[in-house]
Amino acid sequence: MGRRMHCLMLLFGLALTGCSAQVASTPTAPLPADRVVFQVMAGGGLLPPVVYVLESPSLVIHGDGRIVTAQGSTHGTVPARYVVARVEPMMVATFVAGVEASGLVGAATDFGRPDVTDLDVTMVTVHGDNGPATAGAYALYQQFESRLSSTQRANRDALRSLIEQARALAGDAARTAFTPDQVTVFELDPGLDSVPATVAWPGPAPTSFLRTASRSRWVACGVLTGQDAGSLYQAALNNPGAGWLVLGTKRILAVNPMPGNKE
Repeated sequence: MGRRMHCLMLLFGLALTGCSAQVASTPTAPLPADRVVFQVMAGGGLLPPVVYVLESPSLVIHGDGRIVTAQGSTHGTVPARYVVARVEPMMVATFVAGVEASGLVGAATDFGRPDVTDLDVTMVTVHGDNGPATAGAYALYQQFESRLSSTQRANRDALRSLIEQARALAGDAARTAFTPDQVTVFELDPGLDSVPATVAWPGPAPTSFLRTASRSRWVACGVLTGQDAGSLYQAALNNPGAGWLVLGTKRILAVNPMPGNKE
């Protein structure tokens, strides 16, 4: 608990001294329970199609105190694995209020753009009492930042610090394995992968929930909820490449529990 409060004090110090004229006020009520109030997601760059559709956030904080953290990479050929911790909702509300007051997370903050290609963009979103706001920093890696301005480098350092403070918010709270109550399934052109499928599709018939998509990265997508979502996610964790046998025919069906804005 002490470490978490220290992080909150650091964040409120940022709000009062650096990035904004706003003063962080102490919230009087929790934020809506099911709202995603803070999220970190890195995506984009030159990626294979199956990795692209399986990209998901590395950190998601809900208003009711749930903190969902990725265990390992969120850029792979299987869905990301997560654990869930719970903290007091008012602690989350206080953290979010400090983020909003800092002024760091928003379209107006200048993070610059390093002169390097085909890397990812780190997107940080906050949604408290002031409505949703997002900051995006391309190639958020210090080794590429030497030619940026001092202000841009300082903003990037502040964003990295904010992400670490958010990760530390869970402190020593107990972790449990994440089971989604909803997943999005993306179907890709099977010609993109020559590896034969050997695992039978464990979900409902794809024709029962997939809809044709106009996006070039996938040919169809659909959403599954409830028990189907949880069991399908567990099966997908052990099937790299997302190739499945459906009535004897190979289909690439990538299962993503948190696809961001790809839906």
